[in-house]
Amino acid sequence: MANQGLLKRLNKARIMDAIRRQDDLHRAALADMLGLDRKSVTNLASELLQDGWLVETGVRHRQRGRPQIVLGLNRKQHYHLGIHLSETKVVGLLIDLYGEIVSRRETFYGFASSLSQIKQAVDDVFQSLHDLAGTRLQATGLAAPGIIDNQTGRMIRSVNIPALDGASLRQLIRHNNSDDIALEEASRAKALAEKWFGQGRELNSFACVDLGIGIGAGIVTERRLHTGANQGEIGHNIIKPGGKLCRCGHRGCLEAYISERVICQAINQCQGGDVQTLAEVSSLSPTAEDILAQAGFALGLGLAPLINILCPPLIILSGNLTNFESIVFPEMERGLAQAALPWARQAFSVTASTFAHDTAAALGAAAAAMSDIFEVTDNT
Repeated sequence: MANQGLLKRLNKARIMDAIRRQDDLHRAALADMLGLDRKSVTNLASELLQDGWLVETGVRHRQRGRPQIVLGLNRKQHYHLGIHLSETKVVGLLIDLYGEIVSRRETFYGFASSLSQIKQAVDDVFQSLHDLAGTRLQATGLAAPGIIDNQTGRMIRSVNIPALDGASLRQLIRHNNSDDIALEEASRAKALAEKWFGQGRELNSFACVDLGIGIGAGIVTERRLHTGANQGEIGHNIIKPGGKLCRCGHRGCLEAYISERVICQAINQCQGGDVQTLAEVSSLSPTAEDILAQAGFALGLGLAPLINILCPPLIILSGNLTNFESIVFPEMERGLAQAALPWARQAFSVTASTFAHDTAAALGAAAAAMSDIFEVTDNT
């Protein structure tokens, strides 16, 4: 006999997700779409309305029969908060159930900041958004770059933010119940943002590659994000054995060639500037263009194993490197032509994310906190 409580949760999640995807549905349309009887949908929708998850947004009049009440998600309640720790700042987003940003906060810190300085910055961002949301805050998610032990909530290793090594990530936030804070690795968080609110919304499978100071990937298969402490470390695929030294200790890693820090250092050397991120680059010398082109070629070589092994229908690139698409993408295609299987290359496409680089991971952290509203994965 089916677990009635689980079945009820599942069908409520299906109703919520259907309305999230198509915001003009009435009860009869929901029943037809989900294959449920209309009485069940009416009862479940009534409970969701009573609990403040849904609202009635309009009336659809018909020539015959009673008018149909259109349902929508409640934009005024059940906010979710996402926090992303990057190498230089904390970004916090407060979002509604549609993933629309209600408010944003950010606090900067230096590359070599201590754990206490990072914790203060996180706390400033969290408290500001927490106070704004008040009782409407449903849950919080935190994303950070590195290898995270999801069982203990500790950072095993963060090459890009060494101060986090060994830290309990949930303890970075002053919260009444820190165990309720969802944790996700930053690159995988970007994949969650794409899954729920971006170019992966209608796809069963895709990959999102994070092109930042670190290089990582989030892989979604059959609407499930691949998780695990060491998942997605595409930046440490070796594209040139014995090549440049990577901060992981190996030589020839993809990250040693296309890390934003590495590219900025090379551009500063040839142009005499002091840019810290590619977002600061406003003009390019011919030599700087060559540097970006070489990064594009290396990117193609680095993506090839992902394509040859998994062949996702779409790869979404997230990061400031995509600001130079006209230079990077043709060379990326040249690298793919050399290293990816031809028939595999024909089966997928590559595109740039539509999310701002410093927004996507925070949005994904919030999605990690809210995802169980729209899908039920616990079968116990």
